[in-house]
Amino acid sequence: METGKKSKFIAIFFVVAIIFAALAFRSNNSPTPTSTVTPTPTAKITTTTPETVTPQPKAGQPSAETPENPTSLNLPIPFTPQAPTGNWDLLHNEACEEASAIMAAAYFSGDTRIKIPPEEVEKQISDLTAWLDKRFGYHLNTTAEETAQMIEIFYGLKAKVFDNYALQDIKDQLNLNHVVILPVNGQIIGNPYYKQPGPIYHMLVVRGYDGTKIITNDSGTKRGENYSYSFSTVQNAAADWDHATNTIDESKTVMIIVSK
Repeated sequence: METGKKSKFIAIFFVVAIIFAALAFRSNNSPTPTSTVTPTPTAKITTTTPETVTPQPKAGQPSAETPENPTSLNLPIPFTPQAPTGNWDLLHNEACEEASAIMAAAYFSGDTRIKIPPEEVEKQISDLTAWLDKRFGYHLNTTAEETAQMIEIFYGLKAKVFDNYALQDIKDQLNLNHVVILPVNGQIIGNPYYKQPGPIYHMLVVRGYDGTKIITNDSGTKRGENYSYSFSTVQNAAADWDHATNTIDESKTVMIIVSK
């Protein structure tokens, strides 16, 4: 073969080889198609916060304002008879309202004595009767409402009158550390230590209870400290003073609640 033709043939061969090599390189470096994966949807979980439910008291259970009753209770209310020196004159025969107020006030003042000294009681009875005369124009036989006013204004305590009470009402008030005062017909409650027939109008300080019995400080006798009556006896004797008739109104069933 001639040298010129041979050189031309070699040149063509190299060009073709370079082209094939370039094509092969491009093929090997082309990216491999990637399949598109659709993500599987994730289920949405909704967390519900449970509703807060305030438990309601069952029927018959006391509310938050009415404490549960113990079997018995006896508040340490100091005692005095309404005639602390034994002088049962007209003033002291009718001083059960003043004596009841004095005992309630002593309790809320923090007095821890079992009995209030007679001289202290006599001084307070004198002060209270003077206050009543100035306020109402009289001091004998004050109604439940008038007695409550005396306790509130003279001693700075709270005193409210409630109608148509039941035994549970008395227990609830005592459990709240309140003092209960009950106006009654003293001639039908059966206290043997009264000078008979007993006072037609009287007030009892209730300091506690034991079952269906109520425990009183009964100022109508020097033996009245912690004196117990059945609730039915006291309820049947319930009364209030009526100035219009100048005697008791036995259709009234009222109690005075004293508190700080």
